Amino acid sequence: MKVLFLTSGTEVVASSRTRGYQYLPYLRTAGIQCYIVPVGAKITNVGVHRIWKFIKRRIRHTAIALKVIVLSVWCNIVFIQKCLLPICFQNLIRLLNKHIIFDFDDALYALPQDRMNSKVKTVTKRLAHIIRISKSVIVANDFTKQYALQFNKNISIITGPIDCKKYFPSEKCERRNLVIGWIGSSATTAYLALVLNVLKKIKKNYPDITIELIGASKVLIEDANVRIKKWALDTEVTYLQNFDIGIMPLPDNEWTRGKGGYKLLQYMAVGIPCVASPVGVNAKLIREGINGYLANSENEWYKKLEVLIKNETLRESMGKNGRKIAETQYSFEVSVPKLIKLIKEVGSRGKYDYENKVYTATS
Repeated sequence: MKVLFLTSGTEVVASSRTRGYQYLPYLRTAGIQCYIVPVGAKITNVGVHRIWKFIKRRIRHTAIALKVIVLSVWCNIVFIQKCLLPICFQNLIRLLNKHIIFDFDDALYALPQDRMNSKVKTVTKRLAHIIRISKSVIVANDFTKQYALQFNKNISIITGPIDCKKYFPSEKCERRNLVIGWIGSSATTAYLALVLNVLKKIKKNYPDITIELIGASKVLIEDANVRIKKWALDTEVTYLQNFDIGIMPLPDNEWTRGKGGYKLLQYMAVGIPCVASPVGVNAKLIREGINGYLANSENEWYKKLEVLIKNETLRESMGKNGRKIAETQYSFEVSVPKLIKLIKEVGSRGKYDYENKVYTATS
């Protein structure tokens, strides 16, 4: 069986890496041939002149389109990872290959206000259409599942997954400073504002605490013990392993409820306790007092961080519990068999019932 993956970005894009590229070795081991095309990747180093950029972009888009067309015919299944292609191109792919699986791990129908503007109608139309014409849809949590069920009844949930062979606990060198850490990007740095006062209070009362922010866009706390580290694929795991406590603050809205909690899975896989806002899937990933804590207010954030700061034994215990949960419920070893089963079901012959929005395999 041959599967064409159309991803929203290259391997450096978190969702494309975890829900596309990292599947490939497992699928190939299972005898499934995989081809991957990052249709949403940005163009770089194309020159400065606008006309030259435009020509380069058109040439690249044409080359990608031709490649997708050829591979769509050649492969048994087209797996579309969060790409919201123009509806006309979605229809062309379906005309060439009706065996489409669509995967999305964010609430794309509820883009943050600063990203919506005139794009919202285009995004929601494309999203609804690709869900409707797909034989199966994969989402990251119950919130996005409820949205997708409006257009298709074949919905599967795969949270994460996390590569527990890549993300693993490591022995920490003897040091004086305990590290509270966060990993994200420039787009999610704003969420740290929810715990800014808490972190300042922690720094005031526990001067030896170090706060490390991986991928943050700017320094939020003016203090020598706050480290802003640039994110890179080859250093990500090492930086995470240096944390003693991982945090994931989130505001509560439709966009954040659709998030997949990947930060928490990373923290859990490297064996550290987590403190997070009880938003969306976070409330499922964090088992209160077992692998971390949920915090709603600044007071709760401070108290729960302080408990972990003071108790090394508790940190170690929660870290081990988190690692076990990651391995047994959210690892690739757990998720890949589900995906392989789904691929085989979608790749078999069957009938799509447009009235009831459900596909039934017959062989």
